[in-house]
Amino acid sequence: MNLREAIEIAGTVSTKNSKMPGPSYAISARHCNVGGKLVNKPNSVCSKCYALRLQNFRPNVGQAWETNYQKTLAAVWKSTTPANDYVEAMVYQINAAVNRKASAPYMRWFDSGDLINVRHLLIINDIAYYTPHVIHYLPTKEAPIVDLVTRAITLKPNLVVRVSSPMIDQPPLTRFSTTTTVHTKGTDYEGFACPARGQGNKCGDCRTCWDPTISNISYPKH
Repeated sequence: MNLREAIEIAGTVSTKNSKMPGPSYAISARHCNVGGKLVNKPNSVCSKCYALRLQNFRPNVGQAWETNYQKTLAAVWKSTTPANDYVEAMVYQINAAVNRKASAPYMRWFDSGDLINVRHLLIINDIAYYTPHVIHYLPTKEAPIVDLVTRAITLKPNLVVRVSSPMIDQPPLTRFSTTTTVHTKGTDYEGFACPARGQGNKCGDCRTCWDPTISNISYPKH
């Protein structure tokens, strides 16, 4: 497999997200299951979705994320793309990206979009299995999907799935071991506060999101 073939099968793993220390993969936020409901709910973490705003402001970005979504959908729902081919294509791109950034073996899933269904998470778990040298961070609002999968299997140790509380200033969801929350300025929060806002909106040297020993990451409200 070469890069062109991998992109044709799975869409594009990005190395251009300047905030992240490593590669990332985004799909269109217009198809989020839980997020699609929260976007219309005041004070939810999705009520002012930056990904939707970016898609509207930069149509070329929106089209790229839509392409990624459709290619992922073909593997996880429509089954028009064999799941094994999708896994191989993603593994190829992640390895290529990490090799270009040898000091940053950190993969970020869904800087736009979210899990589509149970099979989607199982496929990502397989991708983590075939990239054991990479730590994968996956934030999600799809708590029911994570519930179903983690009751059946143990996710790979290099896949850190953090389930997000749906409302701003809501405490972490206690039934999950790794979570995220959003807090407003001056409000008490649990766990580790993301420092990106104070360092140029970049991760910098911080890798806390990828650290499974940190139970909750709280992000300041944008």
